[in-house]
Amino acid sequence: MSNARRRLRGVIADLMGVAGDQKVMWTPGLPIVYIGNPKCGSSTIKHSLKQMQAAEYIRAGIAFKRSEGPHEGDGCLKSRGLRRSACRHRFLFSCVRNPFTRALSGYLDKVAPRKRILYPELRNRNVENFEQHLLALADFRLKRLNSHFRPQHINLDFPNINYDVIFYLENLSALSDFLTGISPEFTLETFVPRPRSANSKLRDHYTNRAVKLVQEIYAQDFSLFGYSDNLDDVGVSPGECIVGDRIVADGEEVPDMASRHPARAAPCRAFEATLRYHRLMDMRII
Repeated sequence: MSNARRRLRGVIADLMGVAGDQKVMWTPGLPIVYIGNPKCGSSTIKHSLKQMQAAEYIRAGIAFKRSEGPHEGDGCLKSRGLRRSACRHRFLFSCVRNPFTRALSGYLDKVAPRKRILYPELRNRNVENFEQHLLALADFRLKRLNSHFRPQHINLDFPNINYDVIFYLENLSALSDFLTGISPEFTLETFVPRPRSANSKLRDHYTNRAVKLVQEIYAQDFSLFGYSDNLDDVGVSPGECIVGDRIVADGEEVPDMASRHPARAAPCRAFEATLRYHRLMDMRII
């Protein structure tokens, strides 16, 4: 895509009040809309959704085409063509991660192994360590950061978009239970082609200054999603999940999603604006 078209899309996204590069994925035969959130298990979730839809196709005797790449749209998981009318019986969900581990994972995946830094936010700086990476991010407009570095609430346009449920990467059993309730064929299959093991490398990369920078850059993520901003608590999930605007505490019964049908997955106008924006892209108007 040309830089001119990318800039045009950015301007139009701002005018429409949407995250222009938001990854909206949906399964054709199952009532699911998934909003991708990089470095939060998105490869595993997309891979598992494809498996889930493929199993439904096989059970119904329907032919289908499927790509092995979890981020590629295909007959099992589509990235285009979602209409407002198709959302009325669908659940909108996503997944979040502790900002400390997510920030480090993004650095290890996209910056540390590279000899040449191409991300605009890093301004071709000689980024030699994690702290320097964070300093570059802090000096850039957060909304314009690459989605792998950007705060999660911006990626998800939360709480502007009213999700049916948001899960925690630290507690994927709730996600598995939710999707199994929709399709008994579902199994959560881990797909991590390039594991970064960020959790085990925290102490190698986090200086006192790096901790403070993450607390500042991702302050709203800590607050909105209920995470502790203490580095020692990185393995602790804030709860089972987030339903609407409420964190469901550990041990508390998660509301039965199936009982919410035929409620629309995204009753607020913000998600409708996102769908209109993606429709403009599908039609190649922008």
